[in-house]
Amino acid sequence: MTYIIDSDLNLIPKKNKPWGKLIIILLTFCCIYLLGKAITNTTKWKVIYRQAQPAEHNDIELSDSAIVKCLHDNGCVLPNIALAQAKLESNVGKSNVGKNAKNMFGITYHNCKYVDGKHGVYAKYKTYEDNIKCYIHIQDSYLKNINGKYATDPNYVQAIKNVK
Repeated sequence: MTYIIDSDLNLIPKKNKPWGKLIIILLTFCCIYLLGKAITNTTKWKVIYRQAQPAEHNDIELSDSAIVKCLHDNGCVLPNIALAQAKLESNVGKSNVGKNAKNMFGITYHNCKYVDGKHGVYAKYKTYEDNIKCYIHIQDSYLKNINGKYATDPNYVQAIKNVK
């Protein structure tokens, strides 16, 4: 017989409950069995590998922050002014030239390593990032000659200032 000691240091006979241990053992085995079943019957996950997307899908997001970041990262002198020009010229890529030629700045066709072809009189690009790189490449001469030579609107500079 097994005894236990109470708080007054009295020996009290402990009643053996052989069924208690057996129930615990059975419950343990049941849990292990059910857990094993659950693991083997789970949905088999299918691994899907994404194929590389064509280059035209590896482009910048057409949001103000992404465009300014790309302009800044590529060495644009005045990225916020350039963003205002993109908004004015193409509604940030939503105009016909912006969408179909990926030309946010309304840059006319010229020979440049970033230009991919012609869209009417405008330059066509593979990506908006190429358009940004081309803009930065011509930015100095573009900004110096913006009134009169590049911009046909005599109020172009004021229009850029008014862009929100």
